[in-house]
Amino acid sequence: VDADEDEEEEEYVPLSAKPSTPVPIDAPKSNLVSFRPSTGSRPAKTPEPDASAYSDIKRAVETENERLAAMTKRQQHRGSDVSPDKSRNSQYSSAMPKWNMTDKSSPRSKAALQRLKDLRKMKLLEKLSVEKVELFQQRPMKDISLFLAGKSLKYCNLTTTSCQTGDDDMDVGVMTDEVWTDDKEAQFPTLNMGQSSTSDGEASQLLPFLRRVLPLFEASMSESRQAQAVSGSAGDQQVHSQARCGVAESFTSTFIGARVCVEDIAICPQWYGADHALVLYSWPEVQRPAPSAGANSLESFMRPLRSMVGLYPLLAPSSAIEGGAGPMRPVRLLAAFCRLASVTVVSGRSHLVVGGSEMGSLMVWDLRQKPRCPSSRSEGLVHSEEAATEGALSQDPDIAHFEGPIWHITVFSTDLFAFSNVAGGDDDAVLPVGGHARKGGVELGGGGVHSVEICCVRCSDAQNGDSLIFALDVMGIVSFWRVLELANVSHNSVKLAPQGSLSIAQGGRLLGDFLGASYIAIHPQQQAQFVVTSTTGLRQINRGHTATLAGDGPRHLELLRRSFEDDDEQSEELQELCPSFDHPCSAAFNPFFPGLLLTAYSEGDLALFDCSLCVPVTHWAGAISKAPKYSSSVAWSPQRPCVFFVKCGSTLDVWDLSEKMHSPSLSIDLDNYAGLAARAGDGASNGFAAWDSARAACAELYVDAIGRPVVAHNGTAVLLGLPAKLTMPLLSAPAGHPLGLPENGAADRLTGRFARTVEVPEMCTLERDVLRQILSNLQPLQAGL
Repeated sequence: VDADEDEEEEEYVPLSAKPSTPVPIDAPKSNLVSFRPSTGSRPAKTPEPDASAYSDIKRAVETENERLAAMTKRQQHRGSDVSPDKSRNSQYSSAMPKWNMTDKSSPRSKAALQRLKDLRKMKLLEKLSVEKVELFQQRPMKDISLFLAGKSLKYCNLTTTSCQTGDDDMDVGVMTDEVWTDDKEAQFPTLNMGQSSTSDGEASQLLPFLRRVLPLFEASMSESRQAQAVSGSAGDQQVHSQARCGVAESFTSTFIGARVCVEDIAICPQWYGADHALVLYSWPEVQRPAPSAGANSLESFMRPLRSMVGLYPLLAPSSAIEGGAGPMRPVRLLAAFCRLASVTVVSGRSHLVVGGSEMGSLMVWDLRQKPRCPSSRSEGLVHSEEAATEGALSQDPDIAHFEGPIWHITVFSTDLFAFSNVAGGDDDAVLPVGGHARKGGVELGGGGVHSVEICCVRCSDAQNGDSLIFALDVMGIVSFWRVLELANVSHNSVKLAPQGSLSIAQGGRLLGDFLGASYIAIHPQQQAQFVVTSTTGLRQINRGHTATLAGDGPRHLELLRRSFEDDDEQSEELQELCPSFDHPCSAAFNPFFPGLLLTAYSEGDLALFDCSLCVPVTHWAGAISKAPKYSSSVAWSPQRPCVFFVKCGSTLDVWDLSEKMHSPSLSIDLDNYAGLAARAGDGASNGFAAWDSARAACAELYVDAIGRPVVAHNGTAVLLGLPAKLTMPLLSAPAGHPLGLPENGAADRLTGRFARTVEVPEMCTLERDVLRQILSNLQPLQAGL
């Protein structure tokens, strides 16, 4: 309404067309200047408006005046004081007090004016003074200062963010440089590597240079001989000894005084271009007289030793070694001042060796370290140059070899963790183990890991470039470790980082939670599941979780299933307390299947388990002839999926499931290949102390990458060459086992719903399928003998 009234306030006044009065041309005026056209004619008269148009305009003006008059009457009637030309701010009224300075009629105003006049006459206004006071002071600021302070209206709402880069790139560059330097030193030896290059010192540097280069030449030539031997041995059907690893009899009789025993065997792949066998030696403690003042440094060094690991190159596969020849000398010896029970090589890092001791600790050796000579000094080992100045070497070449620079000492040990947390005999103490509480257990974080002997140490396959170390003690506690290599400017340090531990006997009704474990086998190509052999049978464990899942398979793998009449809680407790009639002593996984386990029992039985089933796929009762007098060891061939080996006493059985299912295809008498010292027996002959035969070795059998077994027998380890049919994969399916679906239509038990996939070489896929076909046609608990 106000907008309409504002539009109506403005009065429309039309322009009236008044006739212009013509100026008389002839009227004389003195102060006017007239302009005439050159034609001399007068201007045209203005045309008079039309009478009808003039009447319309007049009528419109009258109508507009009447409307304005009516609007004025309405405003006066409402008592409004608003003028017709009211603006948008007409309703605004100031809150400030109003002073009427021109109103002089009030008495107060008159008195004030009179007072002002009196003050002027008295000249008081001239005496007034002005004082200046600075209430605040502000200096001028630049725009950059206001921006950084953020105090002005322009920059108060701004936010500042920052990002730091470059630190990670620097670390990666340093690590890459260190790794490349190590590879360069190992693969490209130079004459003056690690020393200052001088013109007069080249002759003295030639011998260390040849020591670094000649093993590479020998390894490359052995590879060519090995390829020729494999290609040319198609018609060779004889078993022969290719290498015999041991310790000289003169050395053991002089410095040990007892016959050594092989506790464990491993393979160090491609170290200096060739595979090397790791043989762990132990011996009983015997009383010997104290060394004299002028005794040999090697005698003082060997006196506190309890175990040593020999490193032997597996070369010259084309020539057989006669039984009467002496054992091969070790190129390296790893010293241990406590008895070791097991050793293993870290997968993907063939220069690192890990061993488990009777004290419950793990020890690490680094083969990249410079070997040293034994010495009588407090540090134990010195460089070869310093040892040469102490005295001449022995006249016996076998003993002189052990006095040379071939010894390595440990670079790391877990002795810091090797003590128990349970003190004072409190069997009810509950301590966490691997994130789970356990009665009478240990704690990995701040206390001990193993309080008893570590009986088996194994390494898993490398997954994503990293492997995991499994350590098992006789109580059934398994700890997990990862190897950390810390590169430094001056040296490389190696450490073991604990990844957790668990107790297999947890929850079982065992006296003191003592499981009596002896061996551990890890599933191929993974780091989660493993199987432990113990006096209570086979236990299958997943280190990721304690509860059994559908994909893990059963926790117990047994030959016989004991049934009870009542299916209540009392019968379950009775079943746990019932002793096990089968005692597994060794186990091995087939590398071509995710869960095919071969197990040897101390009673002489062999069983083949699919780890997804609680009963074996097949069972050979009494298949091991020399059991239970001797312990047994089993291993699969990495070249032929159907071939596995069983070693017991002096007999090595070679089984080929594609040829025979009920008996071994080949039996080898190790007395014919172990040499004269082995045939002498392990009694107290030749001045040697007898070894405790009640204690079984961890493993006396290992198979290298090309399918050749390395077997321990009476203190020596023998590398046997087999016929080509046992080391080369099948090129076609056998006549008795054609590929195809089984006749009875039984489902393949090795490829279940939860089965993992295992990478298999292309040349072994045919024989893998043949073995799957053979096992699918078998019935559970089938006895061949």
